[in-house]
Amino acid sequence: MAVYRQKYRDPKTGDLVESEIWWCEFSFAGKRYRESTKTTRKTLARDFEKRRRLEVQRQHATGKRTESSTRMLRTVKDAVKAYCESYDCPNHRAQSIVWVKGRAPHLERHLGNVTLFDLTEDRIRDYMRKRSEEGAGNRTINMELLCLTRAVGTTWRQLWPAVPKLDEPCDIGRALSPEEEGRLLGAASKNRSPFIYPFIQIALFTGMRCGEIRTLQLRRLDLEKRELRVGHAKTPAGEGRGLPMNPELFRIVARQIASLEKTFGKPQPDWYLFPFCKQTRPADPTRPVTTLKSSWGSVRTAAKVSCRLHDLRHTAATKMAENDTPEATMKALLGHMSQSMLERYSHIRMDAKRKALNAVKLATPIFGVPMVSPIVGSARRLAVVSK
Repeated sequence: MAVYRQKYRDPKTGDLVESEIWWCEFSFAGKRYRESTKTTRKTLARDFEKRRRLEVQRQHATGKRTESSTRMLRTVKDAVKAYCESYDCPNHRAQSIVWVKGRAPHLERHLGNVTLFDLTEDRIRDYMRKRSEEGAGNRTINMELLCLTRAVGTTWRQLWPAVPKLDEPCDIGRALSPEEEGRLLGAASKNRSPFIYPFIQIALFTGMRCGEIRTLQLRRLDLEKRELRVGHAKTPAGEGRGLPMNPELFRIVARQIASLEKTFGKPQPDWYLFPFCKQTRPADPTRPVTTLKSSWGSVRTAAKVSCRLHDLRHTAATKMAENDTPEATMKALLGHMSQSMLERYSHIRMDAKRKALNAVKLATPIFGVPMVSPIVGSARRLAVVSK
């Protein structure tokens, strides 16, 4: 058994300074435990260390929860690391692997030295509070804890039954109004980036995801049939789906291919429609452009429109819904797998709602029924006269 005060370098002076808080450290079942006692008194620190040792021994003996005691004695850092390593395999999509690895640093930073036995509901509430104070959204926090439950190997309900998930916004994306769309296209047409204007146009015409447009190769474009086929997509339903090109979209794609030919020579099937750039100059057609973040930000600023690039997909889906496109056709065009996702992307705008309600007519004129009740009208006249 040992209690001690940690030493650290003062960031201002560089001197070695001893902390006032006592820490405890001990080993059990081949595992080392080290944590703050949260007290400046050595006697209280020793009592804390004894209680923690007894608690760990009791947990090991009883095999708390459904996991074996050996597995539950692991720290969050070890569990998350093992989960990330096992998840990084060909069976999982690259974007899913990135999602898992993106959650791990926050879990390790706040809960890394905590054992799985000690993932109490109070600790989870404290984690939610700290992440919220750091500016993380409710959905982000929920996803991080969901990743943690997968690393533990159980469910949220089994681990923390009294801790509800944080409320998430049901309508994350939005559809641009025609006026916003016009300002955005106008700003994009004047931008110094050679790609942002056709990129936005393709997104608004097709509803394709940003990654699907960015990695679109010439082999997937059939100019004779005026069709394109999506390559790698986020969902199995979206991968390989075919999309027809209307005349405007065909001209946009043809101009982009002509630009490639002018810069690099005869187009090749493995070239990307939006090639890799050095600053704003196309450099390598065999590699896709990495990002359009800077040009997209400058376009939004110039247009004074607050939206995400993904909202262009929401806008395209909304236009389809407002034009009475059948749901099955929308799913085929957008690559959605469920009805709930389709509803999430369709935002019927106020103008369309107003037009729909303006088309609703009552049958009263047909049958000679007055629009105003005679009884109500006479009662109002009597009330006015009595005054």
